[in-house]
Amino acid sequence: MVSLPEKTIMGNFVKKILFCILLIINILQISAQKAGDYSPVWTLPSHNSAGSMPLGNGESGANLWVEEDGGLLFYLSRTDAISEANRLMKLGRVRVSLSPNPFLKGKPFRQTLLLDEGAIEIEAGEADEKTVLRFFWDMDGNTAYLTCESRTKREIRATAESWRREEHTLAKNESTSSWTLHPLPDDLKITESADVFLPEKNAVAWMHANRGSQLYDLIMKHQDLESLKENFPDLVSGRIFGVYMSGESLSRLNDSVLCTKNPVNKAIIKITTHSAQVKSPEEWTRQIKINDARSQLNKALAGSRGWWKKYWERSYVYIDIPDNQDFAFRLTQSCILQRFMAAGSGRGNLPIKFNGSIFTADPVFTNEQYPLNPDYRNWGNDFWFQNTRLPYFSMLASGDFDLMKPFFRFYLDRLPAFRALAKKFYGAEGFFIPETATVFGTYSNGDYGWNREGVTPDKVTNEYIRHIWSQTPEMIKIMLDYCSKAGDTAFLRSTAVPFAREALEYFDSRFVAGKNNMRIEPTQSIETYWYNVANDLPCVAGLHCVTEALLNLPENAMSKSDRDFFSRIAGTLPEIPVQWTVEGDIFIPAERYLNIQRNVENPELYAVFPFDITGKSDSIREIGIRTYKRRIYSQNRGWGQDGQTAAMLGLTDDLPEMLKAKVANTNPNHRFPTMWGPNYDWTPDQDHGSNLLLTVQAMLLQNRNGKNLILPAWPKDWNVVFKLYAPNQTVVEGEYRDGKLEYNELKTDKK
Repeated sequence: MVSLPEKTIMGNFVKKILFCILLIINILQISAQKAGDYSPVWTLPSHNSAGSMPLGNGESGANLWVEEDGGLLFYLSRTDAISEANRLMKLGRVRVSLSPNPFLKGKPFRQTLLLDEGAIEIEAGEADEKTVLRFFWDMDGNTAYLTCESRTKREIRATAESWRREEHTLAKNESTSSWTLHPLPDDLKITESADVFLPEKNAVAWMHANRGSQLYDLIMKHQDLESLKENFPDLVSGRIFGVYMSGESLSRLNDSVLCTKNPVNKAIIKITTHSAQVKSPEEWTRQIKINDARSQLNKALAGSRGWWKKYWERSYVYIDIPDNQDFAFRLTQSCILQRFMAAGSGRGNLPIKFNGSIFTADPVFTNEQYPLNPDYRNWGNDFWFQNTRLPYFSMLASGDFDLMKPFFRFYLDRLPAFRALAKKFYGAEGFFIPETATVFGTYSNGDYGWNREGVTPDKVTNEYIRHIWSQTPEMIKIMLDYCSKAGDTAFLRSTAVPFAREALEYFDSRFVAGKNNMRIEPTQSIETYWYNVANDLPCVAGLHCVTEALLNLPENAMSKSDRDFFSRIAGTLPEIPVQWTVEGDIFIPAERYLNIQRNVENPELYAVFPFDITGKSDSIREIGIRTYKRRIYSQNRGWGQDGQTAAMLGLTDDLPEMLKAKVANTNPNHRFPTMWGPNYDWTPDQDHGSNLLLTVQAMLLQNRNGKNLILPAWPKDWNVVFKLYAPNQTVVEGEYRDGKLEYNELKTDKK
């Protein structure tokens, strides 16, 4: 071994330090750009809720708009406002009227989403009578504030508007908003209770109190689970959700109105939301008052500014396309606003809803065939795993690890339910995750099948999701990627490895059962191939991916028993299904399948995303490229994964037009730039926005066999500044400008 002279060692050290300093200076210069530079600004009021701006704190949300010649309105929402019919409902609507009215037609108007601060600011009226309103959330509680400052004294009235003053029996044309009950049988009546306005002295308060356990009891009985009820959580019975609204300079006029006694220059409206399962309405009322008292305006304002500042510093992508600045701005803004919407709904008690999140507007503006009330959305409150996962895959590269916890918690909390289903239906050990899961951890009654005559208890009648088993390999991959990028060794040992062991025990006990080779049958290839399927590619590729990842973990990550088990399972796995063509091998949906498509997915490309088998070598990548080019369905919208698949395969030339199409996929009726879809689901389509993020992230950063690849699919004439997260607790910060790349890889602190 040759020793380097000390002078040479010091010289290299100094060079590295200088490089880092220059890189930081360059990045700081270009990232004088900030999220706030992409804040939407509107200079005219809106007409209705299709012109609303969303804003949330992760648990509670609002859609806010101003109507010309009218007032300021906003819908309030929560991630856990679940009705008796398992519908995710709005909390209500608030209308704020000012007199004299600053929103008259022709008056100056400006509405801005202040991304840097997490606030919506509205300026209205001529200079000498200008009114400024600001709306923001307390990021540490579920309280929102609306402040009003006016150079002219104005009367202010805040009215709580409810469309649920009377109890409501679910109609057939609404049943898709309660997928748990769809299709609604003719003889079944599910009634949601009326909202109740409370006799508060100094506030307007209202609640929706779920009555009884009709839905839960119905599911337990219909699916023959009554003897196993202790395994299935009941999130509906006894749940109350609602709002407590008070005001500084305002007093209570009646059960739904706060107003000023005299015209004022300043006013503050304070709005607290709450949802909980409680023993009585009185207990709920006590809780919401305590929560309301905890929040103070100045502290909440400082907290909101601080939280959003850190959030935008955590990760960023600023794109500059010299010959198409308008598209560069729109693409960058779309990525920023998608992360903004995820942050606004991603810290709650339940995962982000793929079909609109908590930011849905009146349904008629998403689809004119649904002139229903604001509680309606297609696909209801159930959780399709293939849809629910996509926002969380995108959080891995952006380092939004805190937002991933509700996703993990939802499925981990239902493991007793999933174990019970595995044992009851299939006599299997371990657990599986149903593709469509209710909040109780069961299938919906419609998916399980309303008509059970002649049907054995283990048979799910909805063939779209009956035999999909790839959910657990995907969850294992997400957990392991999270542990590597976040450095969460405690979660790895206590949760991820035990989860993986039990999930693989299901495959072992059901599809190996003492044999040398695994045979996954009955199965299907996602929702597209149902018939005569064996060893579907999503399952097989997933099992190869996660067993290899598990066996590559450090020795101290698991017991010898676990490692031996994973090693044995790996030895039983079928080969990944491929087929010879004159051009070379391609991936196919399954080892055996009847080639009848019942949906429009390309399950063979799960070898690329999410399981990245093609990253193992150039030859396997070529199989992926051939497969991609021969795919049956082009899927560049909604939950379609073509964007990140093309990026992971290095098909750079395909990506600019794909991104243009993605960015253009906003709903034409809606004003906010990222009200995607509805595509296959509902607006704003969170799968579409998440796939946009995943595409851009994969263009910028990939990891191949332990090595980070920087700009593996980035167009040579596009400039970019970015900060993304890679395996092994690594943050990659870089700038690519005029063909020159400078970047740095930094280690983050271990959890």
